[in-house]
Amino acid sequence: MDDRAAVSWIHRRAGFGLALPDLDVAVGRGPAAEIEALLAPEAVTTAVAADPWRDADLPFERDRTQGLLAITTWLDHMTATTTPLVDRMAWLWHGHLVSGLDKVKVARFMVDQIRLFRSNGLGSFADLLRAVTIDPAMLIYLDGTDSTGDHPNENFGREVLELFALGVGNYTEDDVKAGATALTGWKVRPALGTVDFVARRHDDAAHTYLGVDGVHDLDTVVSAIMAGPSLPAFIAANVAAPLLGTSDPAVVAPLAATFAASGFDITALVRAALDAGLAGQSQPIVLAPVPWLVIAQRVTGGSVKPKVALSGLRTAGQVPMVPPNVAGWPGGAAWFGSSTVVARATLAAAVAGAAPKDNPARMAADGDDLDQLALALGLVVPTFDPASSAALAATSSGVERLALALCTPEFVLA
Repeated sequence: MDDRAAVSWIHRRAGFGLALPDLDVAVGRGPAAEIEALLAPEAVTTAVAADPWRDADLPFERDRTQGLLAITTWLDHMTATTTPLVDRMAWLWHGHLVSGLDKVKVARFMVDQIRLFRSNGLGSFADLLRAVTIDPAMLIYLDGTDSTGDHPNENFGREVLELFALGVGNYTEDDVKAGATALTGWKVRPALGTVDFVARRHDDAAHTYLGVDGVHDLDTVVSAIMAGPSLPAFIAANVAAPLLGTSDPAVVAPLAATFAASGFDITALVRAALDAGLAGQSQPIVLAPVPWLVIAQRVTGGSVKPKVALSGLRTAGQVPMVPPNVAGWPGGAAWFGSSTVVARATLAAAVAGAAPKDNPARMAADGDDLDQLALALGLVVPTFDPASSAALAATSSGVERLALALCTPEFVLA
């Protein structure tokens, strides 16, 4: 890849794309410098400090309108942010360490979990895992708040091993039971928005867990999980999948080694993954509806109304904070379903219709130069194939051409 293609690739995988003027500046810095700029501690600190939500708007109570506000506020922030990696990683962890508003009910709890992913999503995985284990949204979603020494609930104890940290085949049913017992006693106080450890609800007996003796509480559970031999490759593969479009063991193995050697530092893992991508170890990915919409809005300047965005994303099958189940959203070919394709077309029309006339992508769409349109949209390969070009040339207006461009394979694939 040349520098423009490389920088475009970085921002479509590790960010939310860039409008043409910003892309030109980033290309001037170069791919390696752009990765370091995205990962710089001061950039992460600045991004975390730019919290998009106001606590006053989200009290600890059940209210459907607060859920809508929480979701649309995050979408708006992802579109406007100048430090996108923090929210792209928060999005990644939101789809991996899954909770959902449909069961959690209190929007503030979901917002606080996303805040956790924004603040810890590029830090220590051990710290992230510990924090999310006793996060209110997670405790409610996987029934940890009802788990007592007399009646341990195994939901989180199973999912943390199977889906969150180690993977299928790397634990036993006895491990599930031991972990569930050791994690008893944590209680969410919904009215206060707090989590308390209630000793009388906890079974403090020591267990053998994942081959480690003496496991009896939160810290010993997390320590045993982090010592699991499958963890480095499992987490590396789950980070590589959205960043590199592959979980090929040959690609994942060096990433896992880097991750483990760093003391399980997520920043080190992300840097290694992006470097691998620049070295040619990536495969095309289908942009899921949410990052696709955010990228479309950022490169065109066309921001759709919240109700339009939510309606379209619901039809497309992906609404932030409302995953289908604990495994998160599907990917790849799942996003080529008829309902998703139709929803993208509807959303693309809304985005194109809202694009300012002086936006470079809108201006290019109003003209005849399709290569300039591809360039303005920040495509990694700044050109359309013959089929897309023919379809774009047949459109009757700039708005229609821009909308169609946002639905082409060249834009939907990153």
